[in-house]
Amino acid sequence: MGRGIVAHEKKIEIKSLLENGFGQQYIARQLNVSQKCVFGVAQKLKQNLPLFNSVGQGRKKATTKAEDQYLLKIMKQDRTKSSQMLAAEWNSSNGKQLCASTVRRRLINMGYKSYTTKRKPLRTPDQIKQRLKFANDHKHWLKEWQNIIWSDEAHFEVLNRKNRTFVRRLKSESNEPFNFVPRVQGGGGSVSVWGCMSGGARGPLVTYTGRLNGPAYVKVIEEALPMFIENTFDAPNNNWAYMHDNAPAHRSKYTADWFENNHINVLEWPSNSPDMNPIENVWDYMDKQLRKLKPTNVGQLQEMIGKLWCGFTPIRCQQLVNSMPRRVQQCILARGKTFSKY
Repeated sequence: MGRGIVAHEKKIEIKSLLENGFGQQYIARQLNVSQKCVFGVAQKLKQNLPLFNSVGQGRKKATTKAEDQYLLKIMKQDRTKSSQMLAAEWNSSNGKQLCASTVRRRLINMGYKSYTTKRKPLRTPDQIKQRLKFANDHKHWLKEWQNIIWSDEAHFEVLNRKNRTFVRRLKSESNEPFNFVPRVQGGGGSVSVWGCMSGGARGPLVTYTGRLNGPAYVKVIEEALPMFIENTFDAPNNNWAYMHDNAPAHRSKYTADWFENNHINVLEWPSNSPDMNPIENVWDYMDKQLRKLKPTNVGQLQEMIGKLWCGFTPIRCQQLVNSMPRRVQQCILARGKTFSKY
């Protein structure tokens, strides 16, 4: 290791061993540094000099401040470019031969790390306004969230094609538009499920096939939902409400009539707001586990989904519901737009 890249903590270790009478060759082997480094520390100790490098020591920077600023400029033009692509463009501007690792090191020193982009739904200005209104209307809710029945549908694939995309950004830029990519769909055979939960209770998981319209959606929930309500809420408790995400099947006239006939109280919910629905975290957890389990056919996939759902404890459901005040606050801070942390 060269003198310029030996950490100060390593030099303190060298100093400690020298003061305890160990030889320079032994210290160099034990700490994996050069004997020249150990000798330099010993000389500084004799002269009572600080162990920090003097100004001007170490390898000189290969680029100027202006060149580093140009790198930052071209990175911001397309934050998904690889280090190799940025290095090639950077080299063509300054006539130097700088590698991809230099690009990464410069950007990290400026505070720009690589993060996985997040998928988000496309929202209209009216939907953003609805989200902000909902958040402001419910910002004082605390225990009220425990009486909400959270529901959603999810689709899991045998061949999961959710490739990660990295984007360079500052830590404070997590909510900027370039940090998100549109949702994509892939195949390989899939299983569709509907599930529900409330504070401290996990509902049944219903598997269905085909696309949902009003009658198909009612067929999925007509037995599971009333049974869950009966088992979860006491008869005198009429403060509960059912949450759905305003998909076309959810708000069809057929579905609305079924809700009314079965006395199902429905929570008014802003469209395209998966970031405020805690059950989305359940699907995300299951999806990550399925990527590790690697099912090879639809039968295996369905069996794994059932086990993962049963393994999601009521305590974890309670924790997710308890996060609702924070989600609402995040929505207000983002002015109704997408926020990164659920």
